[in-house]
Order: sequence, then structure tokens, then C-alpha cells
Amino acid sequence: MTFDLLRVGSQAAQGHQRSLQVTGNNITNINTPGYVRQRSSYTEAPYGAGISRVEVERLLDKFTQRQYWTDTSRHGYTTAFLNESSKIDSMFGSGDSSINSAITKFFGMMQDLNDDPASITQRELVLGQANATIAQMKDSANFLSNQERLLNEQLHLTVDTANSIVQSISDINSQLDLMPQSDASGERHTLLNQRDEKIRELSEYMTISTIEDANGRVRVNLSSGQALVLEDGTYNLMRMQGDPDPDRPQLVAITQSAGQSISQGIDELKVGGRLGGLLAYRSEVLEPTQMRMGQLALAFADGVNKQQQQGLDLDDELGQPIFSFSGSMVNGLPASSNQGTNQRIEARLVPGEMNRMVANNFEVEVLSANTYRIMPLDASGQVIGNANDYPVYDISPPNGGGEDYGLTLSFASGTFVAGDRFILKPTKNAADNIQVAMQRPEDLALASPVRVGNNGNNQGQGDLQLQGVSGLGNYFNGNALSNNAPVQVTYQGFSAGQHNLEITLNDGTVLNHSTSDMNNVFSQIPALDPADYDVSLTGKPAAGDVFSVEYNAGAINDNKNGLAIAELQRQQMLRRNTDAPSDANTLTFTEGYGRMVSDVGNKVSQARTAEQVSDAMLKQSEEFYNSVSGVSLDEEAANLIQYEQAYNAAARLISTAQQVFDTLFNATR
Repeated sequence: MTFDLLRVGSQAAQGHQRSLQVTGNNITNINTPGYVRQRSSYTEAPYGAGISRVEVERLLDKFTQRQYWTDTSRHGYTTAFLNESSKIDSMFGSGDSSINSAITKFFGMMQDLNDDPASITQRELVLGQANATIAQMKDSANFLSNQERLLNEQLHLTVDTANSIVQSISDINSQLDLMPQSDASGERHTLLNQRDEKIRELSEYMTISTIEDANGRVRVNLSSGQALVLEDGTYNLMRMQGDPDPDRPQLVAITQSAGQSISQGIDELKVGGRLGGLLAYRSEVLEPTQMRMGQLALAFADGVNKQQQQGLDLDDELGQPIFSFSGSMVNGLPASSNQGTNQRIEARLVPGEMNRMVANNFEVEVLSANTYRIMPLDASGQVIGNANDYPVYDISPPNGGGEDYGLTLSFASGTFVAGDRFILKPTKNAADNIQVAMQRPEDLALASPVRVGNNGNNQGQGDLQLQGVSGLGNYFNGNALSNNAPVQVTYQGFSAGQHNLEITLNDGTVLNHSTSDMNNVFSQIPALDPADYDVSLTGKPAAGDVFSVEYNAGAINDNKNGLAIAELQRQQMLRRNTDAPSDANTLTFTEGYGRMVSDVGNKVSQARTAEQVSDAMLKQSEEFYNSVSGVSLDEEAANLIQYEQAYNAAARLISTAQQVFDTLFNATR
């Protein structure tokens, strides 16, 4: 009996000593990241003979832990998206230095110049503001380009960090493999804590799912399905791969098959975590803003150029462009899967057609050795609508296409095979490729290139009115009217419901024309199509009345074209989306800028709300997790007292057993 009592006391003392060690370890690691508190578990010996063993277990609720990881990913996503988007939102925050403010000042100065068209000083102010407007566009474009560069650096760094964590998880799995699952040593628990903390760290960067195998390993998968840590102890890595666009690397998983590395695309919308937030910021904020900025810059500069070239400057010469687009030609980026050789596609802007441009990238798909089509892409890089609905163009001749978007394509060199694809980005850097080409204020073309007049001998009360200039390609030859330009209208009278007119051309040719509608007369005559300028005959002319049209030389105080330039501020010059241009699908410069700014602001506002929600959810799930697995000093202090008292009692039991043994031993002497 004495030996039983001694054994019971000894086992109890050892067990309570182990419990004191566990409690001390909990207190020591209260600030250790990823540490899961431990607890001693006693097993009673058979027949009530003390305790048979003491096991140490980790206090862990796996459901709460997985929720903690999920909320960590969500918070990482919203924080990364908000931090990056806020930078662009701040760029738009200053109203006085905004692009819209600069454009408004340009048109305001143009209005002032129209009050005194001959003023050289006022013309210099307009050119100065043109330079300031382009400079503001360049500054904004450079800011966005810098954000793109920094983003790409973040993406590569984030992927490298995630890969390092994946490798660490795999290494810990391998170490755990060498230990039996029944091993309750502190070393195994330490490895489990380290592995779970690595998984939590990985969840900051991306949304993951885990599966615990029977052998104790943990498999880790992306939410999109790709495996990162495999059951056999191997692991897959990720990388940012710039194909076809090195400035827009794509996230891919690198898997091994038959000894070869294979790149597998990852759905960016399902990545989650900090990495997913960065990718979402790129596709939802950064790239749309870059393209809209470029679209706005192109439409402004091209629209002003087009109207400027329809006027007459102070030297009686037809207007020359104010802005140049040097460097705006872009090359198609070929996909790595293309079968053709030495391929080069060039996309150039069509002057005067930038109101057709959309804020999208494009995909060029080769359909055969001599045919292709060009299709706009959405934010995720997918073709908008049905690819078969887009027109098919010939590669050669005429070796071009895409005019619906203000582009013309040239297949400059190489061979092309059906299925080859290219990416075009005509608006991305467009704002940075516009310069002010005009140097002389006298070159601003404020006057109309033609003027109309009534013969002083006319007997009627008719009046010939110029309806405007729409082009210079048919009626003009250098700085003069061409031979086929209409220069005189003679009213022949009215009969059978028709007005009879004679249209005299500059070479003396006479065209007879009868009409019931004397508005836009030249457009009604097929021989004069296309009409660079048009006239309307109003009032009540008399038979034989003559009206003239002539080159507007010496009209230094004429501001008709200047007014048309200023009016561009209120014209629908921007195409809203890829639908056909219409009043409902176009915007003014101010509306286009406002749309760009408001879209960014809305994204930031939504992201700020989402970040606040995700932060609250993360704190809540962290509290739930710590309530089970975290160390509580109050609880551990109570355990210290409990285990100390139990240890002292066990020691007393041993002492008592020793006294009984000594008494019995002495009694036998």
C-alpha cells in the first residue's frame, strides 16, 4: 500500500509539474505571433491508481481559425485597393490645376480673342494656354504612368513574398512528416503554430483554402482552384508574366508536368487578398483612368486642330494644326502563341476622327493570311460583345482598318497566320504624346476661308448665307479656291414649285439646279459632293439676282472660325462607349472629365466603406479566435495557483508515504 501511495504521489507531482511548465510557456509566448495556447490533459490510471499520463494539446477551433484567415484576406484586398485608388483620387482633388480647368481657360481665352481677332497679344495668350493645357495633361499622364510602374513593382514584390511563404509552409509540412502524429512534444506544437501563422500570412496576400490530410500535412489552394502546396510535399509557385504586354503583367501559376514548367493563367477576379486588391485597382481604376485621360486629350487636340484647319489666319493662309501627335503611333503587342514570323502591326490615328475614339484597348485577330478584325476590350481584357459582329478588313490591300475608332492599321512586316492575336493601346499614353506645334500667334485661323456677298445690282430681297465650312479637301487648292469650287449663285426664277438656280464654278463651268428647298444648296448637287462649304438662299430673290462666294483674303477682323473653335467646348466630342456614336452616346469635354473623376471618386468611396466593414469583421473574428487560442494572463495566473497547490499536495502525499514507510521499517527492527 505504501508503494502504491508513493507511486500515485510521484505521478501526480510529475503531472502537475508538467502543467506548471505548460502554463509558464503560455505566459512566456503571450506576444509570440501565431502562438496557440496549450493545456494539459490528464488520463486516469486503471482502477483508480493515480494518473497514467499527461498530454499537452493545442486549444484551437479550426472553424474560427479559417474564418480568421478569410477575413484577413478580405481586409488585405480592401486595404490595398483603397490605398492605391486614393492616390489617383487625390490627383483629381485640386480643381484649379485640373485638366478640365485648363481646357475651360483655353476656350475662355479663345472667346476673349474673338472679341478682338487681330490682337497679337491676345493670340499669344491663347497659345500660352494651349501649352499650359497640354502640360497639365502630360503631368497627369506622367503621374499615372508612375503609378503603373510602382504598381508593377508592388505586384512582383508581393508575388515573391507569397512564394516565399508557400515554400515555408511546404518545408514545415516536410518536418512534421518526420514526427508521428501522436507526438505531443513541444517541438511538434511549435511547428504547427509556425505553419498556421504562415498560412495566416499567406491569406493576407490572397484568398486560400486549406485541406488537412490524414498524415498531418496541410494542402493549400488558391480560391480559383490552383494548388500551391500539394499533398506529396511539393509546391507550385506564381509569377507575374508580361505576355503580350510587359507593362501589364498577368498572374500565372507555374506547375510542373513531365519535367517541364507550365504557366497556367489565374483568374484575377478570384485572387483576393492584397494581391487581388492591387490587380482590381489596376483593372478598375488605374487603366480606365489612363485610357480616359488619353481619349480626352486626343479628342480635345484633334477637335481643335480640325476646326483650326477650316479657318484662315492673318497671312490669308489656310489654318495649320495647333497640336501635333508625334509618337502617337502604337505597335501591336503579339501574343506568345502567334504562329507568324517577324510580325509588326502599326496603328495610327486618323486626323479629324478622334471623336470616334473610345477609352478601350483593342484586340486584333488575324482570320486568314489576308483578313483580320479589330475589337475593343473590356476592363478584364475580354472582347466586348460577339466577335463575329465586328467587320472584317483586308490586310493588303488596302492594308488598313479600324476607322470606326479613328484608327488605321498597317501590317508593316512579317507573316500572319489565322488565330494570331495582337493587343493595341492607342489611348494609354496618348496624353503624353501631344505637343503644341504652332509657334506664331498670327497662325491662329480665326477667319472663315470663304465669304459670301450680294451683287449691288440685285433687284430682289434675297440673301445668300454661308452655312459653314466642313472640310478643305474638295473646294480648295493650297491657299485659294480650286477650279471646281462653286463661286457664284444666280437665281433664275420660280416655276412649277421649283427655284431655278445656276451654280458657276471657279473654272467657269455652269451647273443648273432646281429645288424646292434653298437650304444647303451645294450639298444637294451630286457634282459638288462632298461640299467643303455650303450656302443657303433666304428671302425673296428676283430673277437674275447674283450672289458670290470668294476666298476670304484680308479678313483680319473675321472671327467666324474662332467662334466655331470656342463652341467646341459645348460640343459632344467624346464617345461614351463602343456603341455607335450618337447624341446619347457622346459627351462634352467637361462631361467626360467629370465622368472620369466621379468614377474614381465612387470607387474610392465604395472602397472606403468596404475597408471599414472588412476591418470590423477582421477584428471580430480575431477576437473570437483569440478567445479560444489566445493566452489570457488572468486565466494562466489562476492555473498557476491551481497547479502549484496540486503540486504541493502531491509532494505532501509523497512525504506522507515516506513517513509511513519509515514507520513500518522501524517497526520491523
